[in-house]
Amino acid sequence: MTKTSAAVIATIATDVGGVLYYDEPFELAWLQGVLERAGETDPHLTIEQFTAEMNRFYLQRAHSTASPGLYSPAGTHAWIDVRRRWTDLAQPVPGAVAALADLAAERPVCVVANQPPECEEVLRAGGVAEHLVLIALDASVGVAKPDPGLLGWAIEKLGWDASTTLMVGDRPDHDAAPAERLGAHAALVTPPSDWIAPAGVEPGLVAAYQRVRAERLKARWHPAADRSLHIRDLSDLATRLGQGQHRSAVSQ
Repeated sequence: MTKTSAAVIATIATDVGGVLYYDEPFELAWLQGVLERAGETDPHLTIEQFTAEMNRFYLQRAHSTASPGLYSPAGTHAWIDVRRRWTDLAQPVPGAVAALADLAAERPVCVVANQPPECEEVLRAGGVAEHLVLIALDASVGVAKPDPGLLGWAIEKLGWDASTTLMVGDRPDHDAAPAERLGAHAALVTPPSDWIAPAGVEPGLVAAYQRVRAERLKARWHPAADRSLHIRDLSDLATRLGQGQHRSAVSQ
């Protein structure tokens, strides 16, 4: 989307991770859990060995549809624990809920995200759900991004028009590209970085994760990003769309 009139945007779909809540605390809690369980199996496992395997896990997955395992079955058990702690681990992006409320006051807004069922509980507890007309999670719909079917399902369910729908996310490959394939518009937020590591995560693991996170952001680049509206966050989008009502322009 090189330039879009604000009047064209009638409906908004938004991702959760990186837009409303940080993904990183969940990932770090999971990695710490995997490290601890793998260490029980292999007492000689070092943090250096583990982080090297973590790098391969994330960067191979970024370049392939196949998801290599990370010390299975330790990864599976650690993920179960993270889901039990989902509410406690959730860290809202500052200002995101207020901005969502501003957007929802002007246009219908829904959530379209790859998230476990516990995400919906967090959205309701945090006062987010009251501003949404629908919560479409891959866990409940049965199709996950980057398949455009998840966004397509929400658009069809709500009776929206793809050509007047804006998908807001933090990933060109998972958010912008599927929207583009459906004929919808896309806005990409600046990946937020002021998250706080959960208590108990080893500092060496946090440092290694920060390095691989930077590489993952590069690997996620997709041509669809060049045609997307680039925004700082939801507050920025609310301001642009609000101004557009008066000036009729939302541009990069």
